[in-house]
Amino acid sequence: MTTTPSTLERGDGGTDGRRTVPLTQLIRLMAEYEKLGAHRQTFPPTPISNDTVVRGCALVAGGLLIVGVICAAAGSLVGSAAVGALALAPLAVMALRGQHNRRSRGARLDLFDHGMTVFHVGQEIVAFRWDSVEVRQLVVPFRLADAAATDYSFAVSGPGGMATEFDEHLFADAREWGPHIQSAVTATQLPNVVATIDAEQTVNFGEIAVCLDDLRYQDASYAWEHVQTIDSRDGMVRIKVDGRWVSLAPVGTIPNFYIFNEVAERLRIAAAMDQVPLEAVVYEDEPDDPAAEADEPPAAREVS
Repeated sequence: MTTTPSTLERGDGGTDGRRTVPLTQLIRLMAEYEKLGAHRQTFPPTPISNDTVVRGCALVAGGLLIVGVICAAAGSLVGSAAVGALALAPLAVMALRGQHNRRSRGARLDLFDHGMTVFHVGQEIVAFRWDSVEVRQLVVPFRLADAAATDYSFAVSGPGGMATEFDEHLFADAREWGPHIQSAVTATQLPNVVATIDAEQTVNFGEIAVCLDDLRYQDASYAWEHVQTIDSRDGMVRIKVDGRWVSLAPVGTIPNFYIFNEVAERLRIAAAMDQVPLEAVVYEDEPDDPAAEADEPPAAREVS
């Protein structure tokens, strides 16, 4: 992962010869440098017309103005003025929101075979590879039926301490880029995580540590044979241990949550099956090739 300025100035040999490299070319150069592979899709900023805050404020302001006109027609100038003053509040919110949207208008998200680039107006282009990026999602759907109502808000980080954040209010078509990013990260990194755990090493997911024998959080450890359920509803990761619920970390603090959920479920089930090796646990709905579901991330599952 690396960054580059959003524009590069270069001389063309003239006395005032300074021009900039187009953003698209900079993104292409960044992708080549990071070996991100073929370009797949570009996601532009969300149109202002899709901003629910702007639409809501417009409806409120419009309704108040209509009431003001009715009051004026009825001869109540004081009431009309009061209602008109109230309409200034949503109009001010609309103006501020529109200014924010205009500043974000040049942002873009680009997906490639092996990673992505993110550009915010006034900032540097940042590139991340699927094999090394950490994605934290504020809200994770616990069931597939909940996915349609999910708010996609991502905090992304990678080697070198570089990070960025974006959500469905910034980039259009979040129902496309959200699941794709999570699926690409999961399909790329899951095999190495499984191999590391099977080699009797510990893998950390934020404050939660996972190994063959147990799950550890803060100063406590929970043997897999005692873990009955893993639950991620209501924004918290919880486990049911010997009949009692234990709250762990918030979902949004766990990097690559889908990988954590997958290996934790495998280890829990393996322990219930009398320590079957991790790689031998196969779900009926899981494809042999993790990339076969590259457009749909594995959902968090509750297995009693």
